[in-house]
Amino acid sequence: PMARAAQIVSKSVTVICQNTGKIRDLERAGFEVIDLPAGKKFFNIFTNISVILRLAHIYKKTKPGIAYHSSVQMSFIGAMASLFMGNVLHINSITGVGYLFSSDNLKARILRCVLTPVMRVLWARNNAVMLFQNPDDRSLFCAKGLAKTDAPLIRGSGIDLVQFSPVLKSKEKLAGKKIVIGCASRLLKDKGLEELISAMKLLEGSLALELRIAGEIYQHNPSSFSPSDIQNWSGIKSVTMLGNVKDMAAFWRGCDIAILPSHREGLPKALLEAAACGLPLLGADVAGIREIILHGSNGLLFAKGDDVDIASKITEMAGDQTFRKAAGKASRRLVETGGFSDADVQASFVDLFRSMQTRAVFANDR
Repeated sequence: PMARAAQIVSKSVTVICQNTGKIRDLERAGFEVIDLPAGKKFFNIFTNISVILRLAHIYKKTKPGIAYHSSVQMSFIGAMASLFMGNVLHINSITGVGYLFSSDNLKARILRCVLTPVMRVLWARNNAVMLFQNPDDRSLFCAKGLAKTDAPLIRGSGIDLVQFSPVLKSKEKLAGKKIVIGCASRLLKDKGLEELISAMKLLEGSLALELRIAGEIYQHNPSSFSPSDIQNWSGIKSVTMLGNVKDMAAFWRGCDIAILPSHREGLPKALLEAAACGLPLLGADVAGIREIILHGSNGLLFAKGDDVDIASKITEMAGDQTFRKAAGKASRRLVETGGFSDADVQASFVDLFRSMQTRAVFANDR
């Protein structure tokens, strides 16, 4: 939706990204694509300097009217690169606070101390717009002096309501056979997967459950799990590790409940996709997730990092078929009416881009 919105307001749109095998798809969609090899050592100073210089060269060559940077890391790199371009307008989109602002380990704390003052200067420039997906992240960045209180907010990156739609469960499934819980997540420690696995161990033997996890390890991220961790989880009877799943609509339609135990999110697309498929939701009571899960309406929230509470909420939902059915319907209504659809998000981005072009005030909290 963001890129399509850019096509509406601009004669040409260039996507600058690392080649992950989807460049041809972007070109077929009408975008010019420039490969930006970013490497895999995300917090290596030499890697980042190299990427900044490459991006600055691309900006000098393409002379963008508006540049859009997605994620904390790329917002830092992009803002640095824009210094070589003078007063180019750019959007720093915070799609989640990431490892830098969510982790409490020593490396993350040191990086925060070093980089926060630099970001404070970069992101306060009058040609920069800070964009958020949820109000909690905006409040956190405001408290650190990294954003203004009126920074715009657009709810997520959009959901295709046709591709992700409910299917009628068979009578056999509704009659109470094994309940399938789906979790789609990168296999990182701050996604809360250890606690979820622990909760499933607590429930083994007491409920007919299967946990299906779609996602891959992310070895170059400091908080990634190791292959041996995943191998150990695969040995648990009630847990199925699926790795990378391409057809997420089919994945969610094969589940009865969706769960996300993350410690913090921007606005998790996985939960929105599950909601669009009409699933009841379980998630940690943290930023980003509580924007989607309305406790007692379309799902249940549990305490972050608490395996006992996760097990309790799974038990509560698994044992109440009537609530699961009602919550699934409420989930679908939420994505249809809450501004989460592709069309709604695209319209918000069109308004934002046009307001930047005309220097008009953007109406916040879309």
